[in-house]
Amino acid sequence: MILAMHIATHLLTGSFIVSMVLMRYEISFREKIVLLGLNSFLGIVPDLLGNRYVSPWSHSIIVMGLVMVPIVFLFRLLLKKYSYTHLYLCLAGSVLGHILVDYLGHGVHLVYPLSSEAYTLPLIYLGDPTVWVPLLLGVMGFVLPVSLGRRRVLNTGCAVFIVLYLSLKLAMLMQLEQGLPRKFTLTPQAAVQVYPLGDYQVHKLSDFWKMRFDVIDSQRRVLGVLPVLGGEVQLDVNMLFAAKGDIVRSNTGKDGLEYVYRMLPAEDEVFFEVMEESSEGRAGEIVARDQEENPRYFIYKDGEWQENAKK
Repeated sequence: MILAMHIATHLLTGSFIVSMVLMRYEISFREKIVLLGLNSFLGIVPDLLGNRYVSPWSHSIIVMGLVMVPIVFLFRLLLKKYSYTHLYLCLAGSVLGHILVDYLGHGVHLVYPLSSEAYTLPLIYLGDPTVWVPLLLGVMGFVLPVSLGRRRVLNTGCAVFIVLYLSLKLAMLMQLEQGLPRKFTLTPQAAVQVYPLGDYQVHKLSDFWKMRFDVIDSQRRVLGVLPVLGGEVQLDVNMLFAAKGDIVRSNTGKDGLEYVYRMLPAEDEVFFEVMEESSEGRAGEIVARDQEENPRYFIYKDGEWQENAKK
């Protein structure tokens, strides 16, 4: 089901772009179906050109933007009714729209060959109905015999809704990235990652409206979830390690993105579950419990967590 919604988002992105660009044209129902079918197909072309790992150019706005220049010219010979600019916005827009959607969901080689790095702005889990349902409504308004005025209002409203939704998630992402280091006492080397729920984590509609965060520090690991519309932070993991471990960053993560992990200082590493935490400036205190359920007390001093024996 999730995969079907993922594909539907790509198909509808191309179709929605057509409905926006060609809104003012007088188009027969049959021609609308042909245009929507063509752009829906172009909306999945980047995936048909090969895996992102094997063919990074397939998800590059530079490469695909240039490739579409002569292709649109050929289609212009058949679709003389439309200007080259409008056709390019529709046809190339469907391909580039696919890349943009992927950029919002996982890593893509956005500016290949200028850079072989993968980039992402992780705002949505691909298949989010909050995105594809407004796209579907806009496409339906284009296909059905709706007046130009109502079509403009519907399509503009759908586009504005999607932009507002993405803006809300972006604001939440930035708030978490900036706020988590203040909520938890961390070293300057700590890595804070924020992203939408991923595979096997989305089970119901409300899961699309949540963001997961992962804090990796030399002596800390915190995993949790926060709803987009506000609410209590759900902590899944909140661990404190007895010894410091190095923070390692590499470009070996999923989709070629940065992968951050903590090197284990020992195979039989001792860790504790954090129960309470308080902080004041750079100072912090933690009440934790060990694997035998005994309380342990720690203070943050000289850049590391140390057990406070006096408690």
